[in-house]
Amino acid sequence: MTKWARMRKRKERRRAEQASKNSPSKINEAKPTEPEKISDKTNYSQETQKLETPKTSNSILSQIPRYVYLIAIFVLLSGVFFPLITTGADDAFSFVIGGTAILFLGLAGGILLFKATTSDKKRGILFAIGFALIAMSLALIFMIQEWWKLEFYQL
Repeated sequence: MTKWARMRKRKERRRAEQASKNSPSKINEAKPTEPEKISDKTNYSQETQKLETPKTSNSILSQIPRYVYLIAIFVLLSGVFFPLITTGADDAFSFVIGGTAILFLGLAGGILLFKATTSDKKRGILFAIGFALIAMSLALIFMIQEWWKLEFYQL
């Protein structure tokens, strides 16, 4: 039984109860109406109700912690401690900044790949750009490795 059929039955029962309450002399005469038979092929338009969600303040201040966490993780991943504990590696902070930027480039590619899986219209473009950004990030990681060797392993 569909939702609309149940609602129709409820309305008919309420009408029958109202009719029996309004006219006590017609109790014997009032008989409930039989429900209509609904074919499965008939499409009924369903009204959708918009649920109003409470408005929350999505201010910039509430979104800052997630970006701070990302930056902190990427800086740690790109080797921020190595220049601090190694003597003679004062120029290594530029590599830390470059490594962080490269990781963000890869993150942007990953986000675009995720958007491509959830999008219908621009799926191909988002896949292409996402894979291109990840490939560029990987290439830059190998390049920064070679630059590091040239800078600090001068034998």
